[in-house]
Amino acid sequence: METKEGELLTIGEVIRLGLAKKWKIAIYGSEKEETASYDTEGEKSFESITSMNGGKVKYRVKSFDEAEKILSVILEVT
Repeated sequence: METKEGELLTIGEVIRLGLAKKWKIAIYGSEKEETASYDTEGEKSFESITSMNGGKVKYRVKSFDEAEKILSVILEVT
């Protein structure tokens, strides 16, 4: 995978990086949140609604585990 921890991505990029390679995508609402969401379609809708209101949604790479094939990202809304 060609991404680094701390990098900002859109949900489209997250999906391409993760699902294209059959990775699990764990979406956290904050750095400390213990339970991740795996609903990328819901995130697409959220991103679309937020952008209509002038906001931006990005996902900061928290970690990626190549052995377990899990990409973890943190939701950031501005």
